[in-house]
Amino acid sequence: MRIVAVGDRTVALLCRLGGVAETIRCEDDASAKAALIELLRDESVGIVLIQDRYARPLIPLLDEHGRSHRVYPVVVEIPGPKGPVKGDDAITEAIRRVAGIAGQGMQG
Repeated sequence: MRIVAVGDRTVALLCRLGGVAETIRCEDDASAKAALIELLRDESVGIVLIQDRYARPLIPLLDEHGRSHRVYPVVVEIPGPKGPVKGDDAITEAIRRVAGIAGQGMQG
């Protein structure tokens, strides 16, 4: 299974330096969405690392992927060079959605 990182120029470079052989460099939300759609369809991809600033607008697409009951690829948000996007981290947010308590002010 392949591991692919999706992010801006800096994130793509850092992932390559960290050992991720495949990276997709995005300039905007539209290019990130197109890349993610292709990766979700590719059965040889096991893990997608996506920069959080691109992942946040794609939550509906990621939710749809989760409802498809496919195990792979696993999509993991990673922070960009300026740190994580403000708000809940992706894992906490996913747990809240699955547990049906989204927006109920759960404290971590």
